[in-house]
Amino acid sequence: MNQINETVNTKIEWKRHLKNPRYWILLLIVIILALILIKLPDEGVLSLMQKEPESHNLKIHSPLNERIIIPIVKEFQETTGIQVEYLSAGTMDLLESLDHKEDKYLMDVMWGGSKEYLNIYKDLFEPYTSIYDHEIHQGYNDKENFFLGYNILPIVLIYNTKLVSPEEAPKSWEDILDPKWKGKVAFVDPSTSGSAFIALSFILNLNQTGSGYNWNNAEKLLNNLNGKILAKSSEVYEGVANGDFAIGITMEEAAISYLHRGEDVGIVYFEEGTPVITDSIALMKDAKNKKEAKAFIDFVLSKKVQTYMVDQFYLRSIREDVEVPLGLMPMDELNIFDAGNLDTYERKSSVLRSWRDMVVMRVQDGE
Repeated sequence: MNQINETVNTKIEWKRHLKNPRYWILLLIVIILALILIKLPDEGVLSLMQKEPESHNLKIHSPLNERIIIPIVKEFQETTGIQVEYLSAGTMDLLESLDHKEDKYLMDVMWGGSKEYLNIYKDLFEPYTSIYDHEIHQGYNDKENFFLGYNILPIVLIYNTKLVSPEEAPKSWEDILDPKWKGKVAFVDPSTSGSAFIALSFILNLNQTGSGYNWNNAEKLLNNLNGKILAKSSEVYEGVANGDFAIGITMEEAAISYLHRGEDVGIVYFEEGTPVITDSIALMKDAKNKKEAKAFIDFVLSKKVQTYMVDQFYLRSIREDVEVPLGLMPMDELNIFDAGNLDTYERKSSVLRSWRDMVVMRVQDGE
């Protein structure tokens, strides 16, 4: 009897629901949602469920050493409250990937990298004039401020003072090509090192006649390398300091840091000219955090950060009101050769291809 009553009551309640317009509206919504889910592919459903909110952290790419990146980024975060994501990798790798990508937003700031390389990909950047523009050395920024100088890196000769006296050390680029240095020269692969590519470019332009490059000089250099082309820039100054090589071509800051550590090394600035790399910083045209990006650019160009770089890493500041690191020749006494005068950057692929062909030929000949 109770079961019959419950059944009757249920039917009465069901009829009452059917007469209620709200019931039909709710049912219609359920049907529509079911149809949407049926038509969506599996990945569409997953993307709706798993999509994460877009990050608003400032994104920075830098080929600089992480011992430089980390403390400066940490200080910036603590000073401004702006959170930073950084990627430390090669300049050309990222610039080339950006150039072939339809959606070019991968970062907000390019921090580091030679201005000569950045100039090739100038259309990726947006002009920005720093608040410290009037305190920066003239000639190291792009004329339209598509990228700004960050620090100045001369290329020098480093030599082991136990193996070579100051009098014996090469004084010029041409001296390095002397056969007496065969097997004693530390040189990194110019395909992977910006400083080595500039050195090769300078050598190709040395005593150049006509419109071509002096590949005879490259042959002399290869002869003195004696089959030993190093893979990493650090192997140059480490190899010279350890006595594995008598001389090497490297960045000034690397050589001076070893000098300050008491290593048995000396430095020579080349007579024909000291090529200078200008590490640059640039605002990306497709940056999504432009206000924060501009704040970071101004931060690293501030006197506080530039002085920190000089004191801690022996880097030459781009600012005129910051002294050069202890023991370094003042900028106005250097015979500076602007690497931007070399046309090898625009012809980099063909130059490196010819270099590799020479290397391969020597290997095949058993040299």
